[in-house]
Order: sequence, then C-alpha cells, then structure tokens
Amino acid sequence: MDPFNQARAQNNDLTEADKLALSLGMTRAARDCLALSDHPQDLKQAPDQLLALGRLCLFGQQFEPARMALVAYLALPTPAQRETGLLLLARAFLGLQEPDNAYAQVLSLLTDFPYDAQIHLAADQVIAASEGWPPSPDNEPAKDATDLCQQQRAATLPLLLQGKPLAGKEGDLPSSTLFADALRCTSLARSLGDAAAGKTLDQLAAIAQQPNWQHTAELELMQQALAREQMVGNASPLAALHARQLSPTGVLTPRPLALTRGPVVLAAFTLWSPSATDRIRALAAAAPPHSVYAVTSFRANTGGADSLSPQMLTSLRDLQKALPARVPVLIVPDEELRAFHTDQYPAAIAIRNGTVLSNAVLADDGAVRMTLLAATRPR
Repeated sequence: MDPFNQARAQNNDLTEADKLALSLGMTRAARDCLALSDHPQDLKQAPDQLLALGRLCLFGQQFEPARMALVAYLALPTPAQRETGLLLLARAFLGLQEPDNAYAQVLSLLTDFPYDAQIHLAADQVIAASEGWPPSPDNEPAKDATDLCQQQRAATLPLLLQGKPLAGKEGDLPSSTLFADALRCTSLARSLGDAAAGKTLDQLAAIAQQPNWQHTAELELMQQALAREQMVGNASPLAALHARQLSPTGVLTPRPLALTRGPVVLAAFTLWSPSATDRIRALAAAAPPHSVYAVTSFRANTGGADSLSPQMLTSLRDLQKALPARVPVLIVPDEELRAFHTDQYPAAIAIRNGTVLSNAVLADDGAVRMTLLAATRPR
C-alpha cells in the first residue's frame, strides 16, 4: 500500500471531477466566510460558532478573516477547545505567509498541552515554512525551525527508542514518520553548520539497528531514509547515469549523464507522484541553468520488469509537456535509481563534482528550498 499512500498524501491527487467539486466548495466557503465576518457581534455569544467560522474561512482560504475569528475565540476567558483553536490559528498564519506568528502558536501548544501527533504535524508545517531560506545575519526562520526541531527530537527520540508510534486524536503517527522527521531536522542542522548533527545522525543509525524493528513494516522505510542522509557529503555511488532521453515524439535516445562535473540536480519522479510536476518546476525555476533532470525508471512506475512500455512512454510524454523545456526527462536503469535509495517520490539528489550535497524527499516547499540551497551554496 505504500505507493498508494504516498500518492494520496500529496497535493494534486484529485480527479478533474474532484477538483471541480472542491473548487465549488471552497468558493462557497469563501463567500460565506466573508458574509459572516461582516457581523462578528452575532457570534460573540456562541464561542463554538467562532471556532467554526475559523474552520470555514480556512477552507475558503480566507486567511485574514480566519485569523480574526480564531484570535477572538482564543481571547475568550475559557475557550473549550483551545488546543484546536491554536492549531487552526497556526494554519491561518502560515496561509498569511507569517511563519514567525505560526511558530508562536506552536510554542503555546508545546507549553500548555501534552505532545501529540497533531502538535507534531503543526511543528512540521512551521519547519517546512521556515527552512531553506538564504542565510542572513538574523535568519529568524532558521532559528524557529531549529528550535522546533529540538522540541520534536526531545519528544520523539524516546518513542523511537521504545519502538512506539506517536499517539494522536485523529490517528497515530508511525515510527517511520518520526524517524524521517528527525532525519530532516538533522539535515537542517548540518546545513547550518551545527557540529552536533553528526551525533544525532549516529543516534538515529543506532535506533535503526535495534532488534525490535526486525520483521516490521517500518524497518525498510527507516533504513532507506537513513541511507539517503548518510550519503550527504560523500561521493556519489555512481559516476554517471546510463540514461535515455525522451524526445517530444516519444523516442528514447542514449543520453549518458556525468555526475562528476559541475552541479546536477536529479529530480526523481513517478507517474503516480502527483506533486512531482510542481516540485520539478520549482527546482528548475531557481536552480543553476540546465542542471535539473527529471529522472525515472520503468520499474519504479510499474513494480514489474524494468523494460520499455509503449503505454508508459505515452504517459511520460504527457508529463513532459507540463515541465519546462529545459528539463530533460531521462529513463535510467532501475538499479541506478535505487543506488540513491530512492523509495519516496518525488525526490531530489543534488550533486556537485561527484559529491552528494543533499538527498531528500520533496514533501513540501521547504524540502525544495533545502535542495536548492545545497545546490547553489558556494563550496
């Protein structure tokens, strides 16, 4: 079920009918949000309605009215669902592109409530919004992300040592997710020059070797995530890819790709990774010119033989049309793709002169920025 779960967890995983229906619902929510927000006095005597208004406005992507409703709710003497209000307010601030204010809400959650899956995910969202920005003298976003990473590590490392998931009201977070989040924070710490990052990586490597993970579904995911992070700073496992480039007419021609000269960003994708197109576009828009390559294998898409499929070539041509013209689509042998421990899509491997600079799943915009930061940072 892992490929299906990956696809369903990404943006753009909807059919055209789904998108139309969702758009209609969001339009209605935006209209009703604005209409109700014009008469906030009508809701003062019904606190639960203020909270509901905040939810409605968030669904309609009316973030400022959502913020106002949620601030009014949390200002009540004893709001019954304060934790929910803070979680929603953090989302509103993220929608307003104010991660520092979202960070403040997560700090309140960490101070006033037991650490659970919902708080962990809220911290993830703030970390994603705060990481990967170009260095600056203050670099407040990076400080916020680093602080939340430390809080996550303190709460989740004991659970990983015990082999337990993180409980939550809307479902538990599996250990493999906690492990991947800890590795992501390790990557952030390394990018900021934190000498303690190596020690944390060693801790996580030791956790992955614990006997309690044997014969569990978590082990393979943890091992692959760990191997990706352990690649960073080391030589690429391959000097070149034995790739074939897809032409606009669907013809495959040999296109060996050297990984030992200059910057190269391999954007690994599959046809079942619906967010791949947007992530690759974002990489191509900011990466050094002609350094981004969209890479896949036949087997990664089907799970079957790693051989030519005319039907898949047609689908790949359709995807290629949605990518920038300067991003070649390359088909590589599956063993070469797996040499980078790619098991989650879309992903990106940044390499310069044969050294791996980053190897990460492109789960969000923060991961894209971290890849670009690694690819463009002077060495």
